[in-house]
Amino acid sequence: MDEKERLIRILKGESVDRPPVICPGGMMNAAVTEVVKNIRGNHNLEVDSMVEASKKVQELTGFENYGVPFCMTVEAEPMGVEVDFGDKNVEPRITKYNDDDIEEIMARYKANPLKDGRMPVVLEAIRRLKNDRIPVIGNLTGPMSTATSIIDPLILMKMLRKDPEKAYKFLKYVTEYSVNYVEEMIISGADVIAMSDPTATGEILGKKNFEKFIIPMYVEIVKAVHSKGKNIIIHICGDTKNILESLNNIGADALSFDSIVSMKYARNIITTRLMGNVSTQLLQDGIKEKIEAITENCIDSGADIVSPACGLGMSTSIDNLKAMTYLVKGRKYDV
Repeated sequence: MDEKERLIRILKGESVDRPPVICPGGMMNAAVTEVVKNIRGNHNLEVDSMVEASKKVQELTGFENYGVPFCMTVEAEPMGVEVDFGDKNVEPRITKYNDDDIEEIMARYKANPLKDGRMPVVLEAIRRLKNDRIPVIGNLTGPMSTATSIIDPLILMKMLRKDPEKAYKFLKYVTEYSVNYVEEMIISGADVIAMSDPTATGEILGKKNFEKFIIPMYVEIVKAVHSKGKNIIIHICGDTKNILESLNNIGADALSFDSIVSMKYARNIITTRLMGNVSTQLLQDGIKEKIEAITENCIDSGADIVSPACGLGMSTSIDNLKAMTYLVKGRKYDV
C-alpha cells in the first residue's frame, strides 16, 4: 500500500495497514527553517521554490504527502490587503487590512484563481507535484480566517452581533470565491483538500455563532470538494469542545483539532475520521522519547491520521519530526 492509497482509503473509511502520517501544508506545514534553508528563492512566492520545498518536506521529515502553499494569506491577497511574503525564518502575514466598507469590497474585488495574486503559483505547483504515489494536498484557508485577513477581525466580530445579515453576506462572498479556488486546485491535480480555519474556534465565536455563520459555509465547501470526487480534511484551532457535536453535521472526511482537545474526548463525540494531534510545542522543544510516547498515545486514543496538532514553529528540528513519522511507519495493523 503506497502513501496515496493509504491516505485516500482512510479518508473513505476503508481499512489500511497503518495510519498515514502527514503534515498537510497551509497553516499546518513543515517547511521549517532547517528544511528550506538551502532553497533558492522564496518558497512562499515562487513556483520552483514552492515545489522544491514541498518535496524536501516529504524527503527530509518523512511526512507522507506533498502540500502547498505554506501559509494562510493566499486567499486574502487579491482583496486589497498588503502582505509580507515571509522568508526562511518567518511565515507570510497580512500587514494591512482593506479599510473599505465590505459592500465596496464585494463590489470591487472578484478574485479569479487563474490570474490573481499567488493563486496561479499554487495551482502550477500542484500541477508539477502531481504524481502516482505521494498524495498532493491543496490547502485552503477557511472562510472565517480569510474574512478576518481581509478586514480587521474586530470589525467582523462586532458585525456578527450588530449586523448579522451583512456579516453572513460577507462570509458567503468569501466562501464562493474560495470554492472557485478549491475547484481549480482539484482540476490542477490535488488529491485531497485540507482546510484550516483557526479564527472559527469555539473559543472566539461560541457554539451559537459557529452554527449560524460557519456551518453553512463549511457544508458548501465540503459539497464542492465531494462533487469533484475528492476528500476534505478540516482543522480548527484552540479549544473546540463546545462545537464538536456541530462538526458532525458538515460531512468532512476527517477533522483535526489542537492538542488542547484530547483525542480520546473527541473520539467519543466525532463520528468521522480524526487527524492529529501531536503537540507542536512538544515537537519544537521535546525529546525524542516523549514525542514517540505522545504519538503512540494519539494512535491508541483514536487518531486515524497522525499529524502535528497545529502550525509548527519555524525552529522545529527535522530530527523531532522524524521521531514522530518513523514511530508511525513502524506500526502495522492486522488487516
